Amino acid sequence: LIAAIFIQFATPNMRVDLFAHIRQSLKPGGYLILQGYTPKQLEYKTGGPPSIDHLYTTELIQDLLRGMEICDWQEYEAEIHEGEGHRGISALMGVVARKL
Repeated sequence: LIAAIFIQFATPNMRVDLFAHIRQSLKPGGYLILQGYTPKQLEYKTGGPPSIDHLYTTELIQDLLRGMEICDWQEYEAEIHEGEGHRGISALMGVVARKL
């Protein structure tokens, strides 16, 4: 099991390597839990990176998780309270994927 929670501060180039390492580290049948912000988060300004290049789109995550089974996928808005600069409604994506 790997939990990747709000790791979207990696640059786009770093992200490709990061997800390759995640896939490589998982054993067959192992799970990835991913949580991050979607581009709509830029409207809320309640946390997360200020650059759209660091936010998760459906297409981006589908590409990064190619070859894995998507067990659960949710894009939603929720109120967060995670300290200074991370309060209020946020645009989130949560994914659970399994390595085949």
